[in-house]
Amino acid sequence: MTTDQRALTILMVDDNQDEVFLTRRLLRRDGIVNNFVSERDPTRIFDTLDHLIELGGDRNRIMILLDLNMPQIDGFSVLRKIRKSKRYKDVTVIMLSASDDEGDMLDSFDKGANGYMVKPFRADEFFTVLNNVSHVRYQLVQ
Repeated sequence: MTTDQRALTILMVDDNQDEVFLTRRLLRRDGIVNNFVSERDPTRIFDTLDHLIELGGDRNRIMILLDLNMPQIDGFSVLRKIRKSKRYKDVTVIMLSASDDEGDMLDSFDKGANGYMVKPFRADEFFTVLNNVSHVRYQLVQ
């Protein structure tokens, strides 16, 4: 992977702060120094995305790591809202879940996810998923 001046911003949407901390730590440990933002409240995803854009972010350079199981609204519902959004429908979304159920994986892809990872994941699994999202591959800053 090559570096790019306009690096990818990783937005993790997960109600569990421990998962956010562990994911950020894993990525940093393996040399990914991209901007990493987290949102604990999935109902605020569009507010968070809008704020990133206001700060000069490029919606084409945002990747969402979206937890599947959250108490207020599940990841499938959030994913549907993102895909229906005029402004953010093309943002890369990688679903995260403790479930390795094939049905959840297939539902994620049917609803428009670009990838699916089972938590906790390893860095090599993260890169495998990203390698299958062609327009993301070159944007990571290592």
